[in-house]
Amino acid sequence: MVAHEHMSVTSGSSIPHLIHALASEADRNPIARKLIVVPTFGMGRELLRRLSLERIGWVGFEITTPHTLALQLARQGLDRESLRTLDAFEQQSVLDEALDLSISSGDGALGNLSEGVGLREKVYGAVSALRMAGIEASALESARLTTLSKRLFLLQMLKHYERLLYERRQADSALIFQLALDALETEGNQLPSLLGADRLVLTPGLTTRGLTGRLLAGLQTRGASVLETDPVVGIDTPDGILWNRHTDPEPYSYLHAPAALPADVTSPEVEIFRAASITDELREVLRRIVERGLRWDEVEIIASEPAKYGSALHSVSTQLGIPVTYAVGLPIERTRTGRVVKAYLDWIEEGFQADLIRRLLEAGDLRPRQARDGLSALDLARRFRSLRIGWGRERYFTQLRSAIDSIDWLRPRRLESEQDFEQRCKKTRNELEALRGILFPPLKATPRVPDRFGQDGKPISPAELAQGLRSFLRRVPIVEGPDSSAHKEIDEFLERIEATLQRRTNFRAAVTILRRRLRVHVQAYGVGVSENSGESRTTASSGGHLHLSDLEHGGFTGRRAVFFVGADTEHLPGKITQDPVLVDGDRRILGAGLPTSTELLRERVFSLAALIARLKCAHLTMSYTAWDAVQSQVVGPSTTLLQLLRLSQSDAHLTFQDLDQALGYIICRVPKSGRPLLDVDDIWLSELGSGEVMRRGEQSVLEAFPGLNAGVTKERDRGGEPGYVHGAIVPRPSTLDPRRNEDIVLSPSRLEGLGTCPLRYLHSSVLRLIPPDDYEFNPDRWLDPRRKGRLLHEVFEHTLSKAKESNLAHSDRAFEELALERLHFEVEQAKKEVPAPGEDAVVRELSGLEDDVRSFVRMVRKEGAPWEELEFGFGMGGEAPVSIEVEGGSIQLRGMIDRLDCPGGDLELEGIRVIDYKTGRNTRDFREGTGVFNGGRRLQLGLYALAVEERLSRPVETGEYHYPTRGGQNELFSFERNELEGIGSLVGHMLQGVAEGRFIPTQDKEDCSYCDYSKVCRVEKSDYGAVTSSPLAEWSKKHLEHPALTPLKEVREFEDEG
Repeated sequence: MVAHEHMSVTSGSSIPHLIHALASEADRNPIARKLIVVPTFGMGRELLRRLSLERIGWVGFEITTPHTLALQLARQGLDRESLRTLDAFEQQSVLDEALDLSISSGDGALGNLSEGVGLREKVYGAVSALRMAGIEASALESARLTTLSKRLFLLQMLKHYERLLYERRQADSALIFQLALDALETEGNQLPSLLGADRLVLTPGLTTRGLTGRLLAGLQTRGASVLETDPVVGIDTPDGILWNRHTDPEPYSYLHAPAALPADVTSPEVEIFRAASITDELREVLRRIVERGLRWDEVEIIASEPAKYGSALHSVSTQLGIPVTYAVGLPIERTRTGRVVKAYLDWIEEGFQADLIRRLLEAGDLRPRQARDGLSALDLARRFRSLRIGWGRERYFTQLRSAIDSIDWLRPRRLESEQDFEQRCKKTRNELEALRGILFPPLKATPRVPDRFGQDGKPISPAELAQGLRSFLRRVPIVEGPDSSAHKEIDEFLERIEATLQRRTNFRAAVTILRRRLRVHVQAYGVGVSENSGESRTTASSGGHLHLSDLEHGGFTGRRAVFFVGADTEHLPGKITQDPVLVDGDRRILGAGLPTSTELLRERVFSLAALIARLKCAHLTMSYTAWDAVQSQVVGPSTTLLQLLRLSQSDAHLTFQDLDQALGYIICRVPKSGRPLLDVDDIWLSELGSGEVMRRGEQSVLEAFPGLNAGVTKERDRGGEPGYVHGAIVPRPSTLDPRRNEDIVLSPSRLEGLGTCPLRYLHSSVLRLIPPDDYEFNPDRWLDPRRKGRLLHEVFEHTLSKAKESNLAHSDRAFEELALERLHFEVEQAKKEVPAPGEDAVVRELSGLEDDVRSFVRMVRKEGAPWEELEFGFGMGGEAPVSIEVEGGSIQLRGMIDRLDCPGGDLELEGIRVIDYKTGRNTRDFREGTGVFNGGRRLQLGLYALAVEERLSRPVETGEYHYPTRGGQNELFSFERNELEGIGSLVGHMLQGVAEGRFIPTQDKEDCSYCDYSKVCRVEKSDYGAVTSSPLAEWSKKHLEHPALTPLKEVREFEDEG
């Protein structure tokens, strides 16, 4: 046979001794049925693949695991006892039920901890460990554990668990192994006939502990043999590991005994390095592969954390087009289905935050089940954003229904044809109906959950949450490949969760349980299995592919080069951590079937040394990431790196200081000159990293990217002479100057915006930039100042109007009751429009609003209100705007005056008083002598006076600003008509700047406090909203004497000059 030719290979061959042993077995028994017992099927498949690559016949070989082997032996016993086997998912469900019974029947010692997912998992692990160690409730009853209450709890838990299994005729893994041992006793000293095998061979590394160890030991006495493997020199074989070493060590066998390496044996050549991040570490691995001219299928990467490194490698390899196989798969989050699962659970945990849904819509991860023509992902996302939902389950229903109902009230826009209008209505309806189809079913299927503050929370089961998640996933587009397989796998898991995990717990615990049950690993081209599954379906390496494996499956591929990543002190070989439920002291009392934390560490150290030993002649490179970005701390190298350095240099006395020197500089994102370049990013960074280019690196980038260059140039220009970037545009007076263009209708608030900051006017009224109006969650605030002001205005107007209609005196107690009643009505309306962060915030703000309303009542009673008109509008509701004269021409004006008073009670008489209500608290400007118009920022009374006089043909006597709130302290600021005279001239000055195209930013950073465009101007604010920096305002202040800023300066100094 071909295998015989390879039997002559001696020490120095690249073939591990384990493969030699299998080859020998094939040579001796070429056609016999040979069972190979391996820890996982993935490892077994890799062994057989290696045999085939070495051209060794593997006819008759079959792979199995201890669990599968036990199941074969126990089959007759299971049938005889009418027992049904449980998989890991079902087994955990029974454990869950047993724990609930133990808690409900106990003394409540666990308290609230009983609902903690972490505690429950530790209890599950402890009970499973006891069972697999062969320790039943009867044995635990007499054990003297370190804590009596713990012994009683575990005893009760075991009894409940064993009773549930017995009553339901179910068999867990421990019972399967016990039945297998019973079956083994009936077979005498021969290999069990139930296996139907001629030969049974065991791979080194299997456990010798507990029921598994007893079964393997029993099989050894009946003819099973342990295959030889590469020896580990310098440390003893742990008691818990099945081992059979070959007599001839290889160079890597001396990892823990470098001084014992024979003089005639060449030290292995190894490379070591460290990187700044996991991505940098993997990119360096790929550079070294390219540098050495290796094919992808000549390289194996072994990761200490396969999930983390697998995700990073998948991201990098996908970008670079490198084919990769993953021994233990990838986290489900690498697929669309996984992203949506995570988003849904985040969504319900974060109070149904609308941003999460918008991002899914933008990415096309959520689509209507029924295909609709012309509905793009971005169109749906924009329409959804326009609903301004914010957060809260009910707002999805109210906002969507309201939007759909309002379609019938749409009207054609100016110059819009009837056909275009109908098309717009149809598109709007289609998009809203699509959103309703996407969101309403999963919202209805999701049970009532607490808000972001934990309120309105009732016990809930993972099964109930699974129903909502399944409905949500039905809106995910399915395409062939990993997404399709992952979707199917997750749906099957959710179906099982619905059927089994029906115990109600607190909401957070239920979500965490669901997350952990859905830990599924997928392949780049298919799906794997949950971490909870009994038999992990791993994937073997493949031709033409780079291969990523873990500590358990690594080192069997026989590839020329092996890169070991993640070799830091935290993960290789790991820390000593005691089980919090079964501490080491308890484990020693209960017996050898339960290893202590120290014994487990020894086994990890030995297994790692065995992995490196079987690499034989492969070129080994070991590395680690030296910086933990999450913890913001430096990470040290593993002691294994130091041992490897000692071995490679045949010097057992090297220290960590020597290791630090050997590791060299930390490899970062910028590749060194002369290194292989993987992609365009590397090309750029390599150029930037060279001496000359680094000195002029920014200029190099700008030369290559014209768009970026334009932006950077304008950013620089902002600090220089006045120009386009400061709002100085080409004059277009016939278009932009309202005195020349009668189509422009102004309002006092727009003119105040112009006076406050001309650049703001450019953004809002000329460029018509619409700032995003998304609700931002703030646990301490519900209504922003503007919405609060509008609400109070509604209350004031309604109260005064109703009081006048019913002849209700201000001094009457019912007047205050009327105002408070209207306040509560407006608050309820506001709750429908603006999502509240929580009921506490609403209650807190309502209390403040009630104080404001009482303050208003006191002010009205003190000052009197002989009004004739409330909310006097002009140019509103289809009415023609008022034309008023200003310097340089006339303008069209519309607006709404809060109140008109006439002491005589008749608008035909002279003495009209214009009143504007202010709900803010900043009255400092009035007391600091800022003048009537405050440098163009306060124009309402002057403009209102002109509008009233034009519309009513009667003079205005006074104008007043009323601050009828608690913060405003009921202050009143009154101005005689002659003080308002300069309004026309001031507005003319302001509009002259518009005509000249001078939209220069304000010179006072305080004007930026409530500006919608502050982010455009790079304004920075403190956590409390105070402006800390406004670059453009600071620039204007510095250049105020420049001729280009003359219009702004004249407006600011208008009253000083007057």
